[in-house]
Amino acid sequence: MERDPAEPGIAFLFTQQTVGLGGRKTSMVFLAEALARRGYQVHVVTTQLSWLTKLRGAGKLAEAAAAGAPRNRWYPADGMRGFLWVPPVHPVSVRGWLAERLTAPLISFYGALLPRAVVRPLRQARLVVIESCAAVALFRRIRGIAPDARILYSMSDRLTVVGMHPGLDRRLRADAPRYDLVRVPAAALLDDLTGARAALVRHGIDRRAFDRASVSPYLAGPNAVLIGDMMLDQPLLERLARAFPSVQFHYFGRTALDFVAPANLTAWGEQPFERLVPFVQHADVGLALYRGASGLAYLAESSLKNLQYRYCGLPVVGPGFAVGMIPGAFPYDLQRPESAVEALRAALSQGRGSPGDIADWDEVASELLRLTGVENPPEWSETSERSLSDYSRLQMTSK
Repeated sequence: MERDPAEPGIAFLFTQQTVGLGGRKTSMVFLAEALARRGYQVHVVTTQLSWLTKLRGAGKLAEAAAAGAPRNRWYPADGMRGFLWVPPVHPVSVRGWLAERLTAPLISFYGALLPRAVVRPLRQARLVVIESCAAVALFRRIRGIAPDARILYSMSDRLTVVGMHPGLDRRLRADAPRYDLVRVPAAALLDDLTGARAALVRHGIDRRAFDRASVSPYLAGPNAVLIGDMMLDQPLLERLARAFPSVQFHYFGRTALDFVAPANLTAWGEQPFERLVPFVQHADVGLALYRGASGLAYLAESSLKNLQYRYCGLPVVGPGFAVGMIPGAFPYDLQRPESAVEALRAALSQGRGSPGDIADWDEVASELLRLTGVENPPEWSETSERSLSDYSRLQMTSK
C-alpha cells in the first residue's frame, strides 16, 4: 500500500542523545520534537553506546537504566519513539595510532549490527537525520535500507574537535557527496565537506519554554549561569567564582568539577531542560567559558547556550572566538585570564538588555524539510547550492 503523500510519514534521527528520559536537550532533541509537532512519526535511535561503553565508564547507560529505558527495544518518548541501541561494539574514541588502527574496522562493521527492530520501520522512512557522532558510520547501511528516504547530515560539530575516532571523519568525507543535504549551523563550517550540498541553517531555541512565565529559582543575586560542559575551562570558572564572592555562580553539566567549589558556586549536575529554563530566564549574566582549541571558532555562531542567553537578554561572557560575533557580548583574551575578570565585571555593570531575535525550532525544521526536498523542494542549481543560506528569517536572526 503506497503512502499518502499528504501525510508527513516517518522520520528517523540517529544521535548520541536520548529522548523521553528527562535528560538534557540538544539540537537533535529539539529538532525531533519539532518534527513530531509537524505530524511526523519520529523515531530516535541513540547511538555511540555498546558493551565497550560499560568498560570505559557507563555514565549514559547508567542514567538511561535509572530512567527506566530498555536497551535494544523501542520505548514511548514524549509522543515519539526512542531506541537505546547497545550492540556489542561501536567505533570508540581512542588515543594513539596503534589503537586507532586496531579499532578502525569497527567503523565498517557498525552498520551491520543495526537490529531488525530498527531496520523494519527504517525501510519506510521519508526523512533520516544523522548527527555528527559515531552515527556517520551508519550512512551506507541506512542508504541501502531506505533508498527513497532523504538523508540529512546535521553537522553540529567537527568530529575531530569533539574527540571522535579519526576514521569516522574519513568516512564522513568520503560519504558527504551522497547525502541529500549537509546542514551546518555556522558559516565557518560550510566548506568543511568537499562535494557536499551544504546549507547554512542556524540553530533555534524552544521559544515556548522561554516565553513561559516562571518563578525565579534564585534566593539572592546577582547570578551568573553556565550551561553545558563542552570544552569547559574549569580553572577559569574557579578563578571567577573566587574573584566575585558576592556573585552566585550556577553550573549545569555532567562533568564534575575537579576543584573544591567555593560557597558561591553551585554545581547542579545535568538537569532536565524544563528545570534549567528558569535559571536562564532570571540570571544576570550568561557564561560561555570554553577552553581554547583548534577549529572551535564556529561556536561563535552555533553555541546553543549563547542563543538561549541572548533570547533572554543576558550579557554573555566568553573567549573572543566563541562570543565575538554576539551583539553586546563581553569577550576576553584566553592568553590573559585576568581579562575574563574584567569582562565579567563589565557585564555585571551593564546588566540585562533587550531579548535577541532567535528562530524557533519549528522554523528550523520547516527550512530543513524544504531544503532536503521532503516538503516544498527548492530548485537546485550550481549557483543556488552555495546561496541557500540567503533565506530571510533564519539567516537574519544571527546578524
